Amino acid sequence: MSLSLRSATEIHAPAQRVFDLLCSPERLPEWNTSVERAWRVAPDEPVCLGARAIFSGRLLGQLVESETEVVTFEPPRLFATRAIRGPRLTTRFSVESVSDRTRVTIDVSGEVPGGALGAILAEGFLRKELSASLDRLRTISEGESREG
Repeated sequence: MSLSLRSATEIHAPAQRVFDLLCSPERLPEWNTSVERAWRVAPDEPVCLGARAIFSGRLLGQLVESETEVVTFEPPRLFATRAIRGPRLTTRFSVESVSDRTRVTIDVSGEVPGGALGAILAEGFLRKELSASLDRLRTISEGESREG
């Protein structure tokens, strides 16, 4: 069943700082509430088009591992990944400077298992996770902006 979600927030930090945080797989567990571990498939490879990362975490209480590939990379504005293993989701981050802050919009779309019931459960869960993750992203980005 198909899923499509959008969430956004405004962060008082430079767009480049926010973009760098979003694009670093190793930092994903710091702000993404669903991810427990994340690493690059090729540790020495920079994040760029075609770069891959593996994530593990919990989705609806189940341990899930997925592998993603970068499908859009336009620093510091656009970053998107597509799952090539695990839940078949595409995640797109849009980063936009607006006056003294940065607006981040996240779009998540794709297929989830379990038919209509699976989609309903996943949508409710992911909507909460997106909101909590954006709150964490804002806190980390703004804290690093004050420090740096």
